[in-house]
Amino acid sequence: MVPTGVICILLCAALSTVSSAPADHAEEALEKRSAYHYDCMVSGYRFRHGEVFNIPGYSHCLRYRCVRGGWDIYDEACEVDGQCHRVGSTFERNCVTYRCERSVHGDGYWYQPNRIRTLCEDVQGRCRGQGQTFAKYIRGHYYRRCQCLISAEGHIRYSCGNK
Repeated sequence: MVPTGVICILLCAALSTVSSAPADHAEEALEKRSAYHYDCMVSGYRFRHGEVFNIPGYSHCLRYRCVRGGWDIYDEACEVDGQCHRVGSTFERNCVTYRCERSVHGDGYWYQPNRIRTLCEDVQGRCRGQGQTFAKYIRGHYYRRCQCLISAEGHIRYSCGNK
């Protein structure tokens, strides 16, 4: 089960270079052009050549670098509960291990954590494998001998005895 809000969508923004000043100020225009010629304009925001930035209004886990008036992806990650997990990295939440993966979607990318392993949580919060016996609280009842069954889809079912 993928946590709510974990899909990050990268939307391509239209980028353009900054236009030069009017011709009657030629010397001043040349100075400005050399300083700003390679700036990037993204969603109405200006970024300097070499600057690393986020596109305002999108995930803070996607960062870009302004390069000669265009942009390159600098850092890409999945956002889960406000935290960034780099593409290819693995992380664990509630005994479920995920890998952040990037996939092509139209002319952009999706960044999504995909479940790669599911374990069961015991009464002390430790992660246990299928078939292991452990104590567990279930619906307010304490069971000393539980085992869990994990389906191929990652669903967990507990089998318990000896309250």
